Amino acid sequence: MTTRDDIIKVLSQAAAPLSVTEIATALGGDVGQCDAILWQEPQEFVWQPGHKWMLASAKSHASRAPAPPDPPDARTPYVMSTGAPGQLRALTLSSGVVIAVNRRPLDSDAFFTVRSAGNTITLTLNSTHELFTSMPTPFEENDDSSPYKKLCEVLLSAWALYEDALPGGSIKRATEDSRLLWGRRVIEMLRESHDD
Repeated sequence: MTTRDDIIKVLSQAAAPLSVTEIATALGGDVGQCDAILWQEPQEFVWQPGHKWMLASAKSHASRAPAPPDPPDARTPYVMSTGAPGQLRALTLSSGVVIAVNRRPLDSDAFFTVRSAGNTITLTLNSTHELFTSMPTPFEENDDSSPYKKLCEVLLSAWALYEDALPGGSIKRATEDSRLLWGRRVIEMLRESHDD
């Protein structure tokens, strides 16, 4: 039976990121079992372009961007651009809460982040995420008034409200992890659909 530690050992000895098949072959294990372990451990394993995997710590050492002065934890994406984010829209709800929607590059697999200060919730779309290179960006002012774009905007806003209302601690961290894993699965599904 393949374990998380087995995969860590194989990836730590590899000179480059490995595919799930390469990892399973090196361990003499099941591809499906290796895949499940990799996706369930975002703090240990990082999905790379070309359907490859590496250790999360190896990616952080290879990064060229300087580390933030006091990184909160691995679930908080590091903003790659120091410039002002591209503001897309600000929505004021009847409760007085403002959802400010921005777009900027983030060093994260999540396709958006949620932060709040006072009565403003900032929803930042990750402009480097593959989702936004292949599909229209929600909240962008353009001629696209399709109901699907509106649905996407409503769902993202609802997630931001939900995540903001959570108490701190393990529930909030689990939700942030879910958002990160959701972003990874979106990448996986986009690539699968391009292969068809």
